Amino acid sequence: MPNDVTQVRRTKLDALTIGAQAAGALAVGALAVGALAIGALAIGRVMIGRSRIRRLEINELVVGRLHVMENVTTASTATAGERKQAAHFSRPTLFDRSINKSFGLLVGVGLGLRHNYLLQVRGRKSGRIYSTPINVLERGGKRYLVAARGYTQWVQNAVADGAVKLKKGRRSQEFGVRLLSDEEKPEILKSYLDRYRLTVQRYFLLPAGSPSQAFVPFTADYPVFELTPPSEMPGRNSVSAVP
Repeated sequence: MPNDVTQVRRTKLDALTIGAQAAGALAVGALAVGALAIGALAIGRVMIGRSRIRRLEINELVVGRLHVMENVTTASTATAGERKQAAHFSRPTLFDRSINKSFGLLVGVGLGLRHNYLLQVRGRKSGRIYSTPINVLERGGKRYLVAARGYTQWVQNAVADGAVKLKKGRRSQEFGVRLLSDEEKPEILKSYLDRYRLTVQRYFLLPAGSPSQAFVPFTADYPVFELTPPSEMPGRNSVSAVP
């Protein structure tokens, strides 16, 4: 009799154990299915996001090409001033501004690559000093500033003031600026895009490596300045220490 009772208890215990194991397996399976569903949802959202970005890029490219064709069609009748007035301006997004501000702070304290500087320009209306990070192109013993976004505020301020400062760390150097004519720009634009394509390709419809002649229809859209040597700026301090 005791053996029968013991056997019954063992049978019940085994049944409970098997039931618990089955419940645990079901729970693990449910978790796995949930994880797969969440993963699939995340991948789907990423793919949708990429698809939307791709569509935006295609739309921008189509609009850009239409803009280019319009410029090419009207180039023979439009004056240089009219072309510049109609030239594009790539307005920075909130994200772009935050990145520029952060990177500008780093360059301002002396970090960044050799061609990275903090461009400082006096506002044509406010008289305040505005700063923005910029790539300085060195070519043929000369230094150039290329406004890849088009006719920005700093471009208009530089034209009005006739001088800019390049700051990096505790050193600040002042230059005069000469706005290049459209005929002078193709080689400069090509060099600029080829050298800094990783960060500026999105501002150009032409791919890096394009021949200089391919830039001719686009020259009115990109202001380019040659930095004049400090020796040509009498009465100005060429180098100063920033406290």
